[in-house]
Amino acid sequence: MKGIKVSDWGEYKLFSLVNNNGTQVDISELGGLIVNFYTHDNKGERQNIVLGYDTPEQYLLGKCYLGCLVGPWANRIANGRFSIDNVDYQLECNEGSNHLHGASAGIGTKHWNAECIDDATLILTTMVRSGQAGYPCDIEFKVKYHLSEENALSINYQAIPRALTPINMTQHTYFNLGQTEDVLDHHIQIEGNEYLHVDALSIPLFKAPVEDTPFDLRKGVTIRQGLSDANEQLENADGYDHCWCFDSTEMKPVARVYEKNTGIELQVATDQIGMQFYSGNFLNNESGRNSKIYNKHAGLCLETQCYPNQINMANKQDCIYGPNKHYQHNVIYKVLTTKD
Repeated sequence: MKGIKVSDWGEYKLFSLVNNNGTQVDISELGGLIVNFYTHDNKGERQNIVLGYDTPEQYLLGKCYLGCLVGPWANRIANGRFSIDNVDYQLECNEGSNHLHGASAGIGTKHWNAECIDDATLILTTMVRSGQAGYPCDIEFKVKYHLSEENALSINYQAIPRALTPINMTQHTYFNLGQTEDVLDHHIQIEGNEYLHVDALSIPLFKAPVEDTPFDLRKGVTIRQGLSDANEQLENADGYDHCWCFDSTEMKPVARVYEKNTGIELQVATDQIGMQFYSGNFLNNESGRNSKIYNKHAGLCLETQCYPNQINMANKQDCIYGPNKHYQHNVIYKVLTTKD
């Protein structure tokens, strides 16, 4: 039966969004985590298509951001520095010289307040306080998860800052549509004509056309095939860890992933100008759910967002928010299964 089921999960609660097809998404008030995402494969067998841990403690200690909401700033800010109205700010740097995923202010380890709105909708709220990791003001965060009868998980992100600050939110779920050791044989398609060329620290340098590069995923390739091309960008990141660029801020399809053995397909649509495709390059002997070990490429992330380091780019004003300009972001992860 459809409806949100609530269960204890250590010191936290798990909220299960279940539709009449048997699709189930388990979300925690810890970090807004997507802990489980169950669907059915082409043989009618239940599959969990996301990586995860068994306990809240593992999520709190983990370094890979499995399944969590990310903010106040998803992705990287070079040197942790930015300026607004000629005032310079310094954020905490937690990846060498980069500020990454909010550092110690990260919303992915916070305890969120949860409210079940209806049979398929959960709203989570939390706060980042002024000064945390160097952020200049209090920020209220609100995230709405909704599971439809069409097996589409929609996420609406909102943030209300008390003063001007950069904001960029995303979801850091690692997908594996086949419960395989790696996702290299997953077929991926990304609609972008351009991607952000990055330096050795993964900071964008400029937009580059995808044509005639391993970043041209418009027609789709297996991840293994894409990674087989000799390319300095892939070598620098040890795989895909790049942002694709989109022309529109309207809701549009941006990516599709398919696993042939299970027949499971994941479609992504968003109103954002960017999406980071990360091929799980730095997973290394990570002890995951049911004692399974996650190694390199065990899962992939499709993180819709603005551009990494955009607060230091020409279009910086588009990612600065305040009391009179609230942050909004929508994404839909839709699951389909091709029957045998």
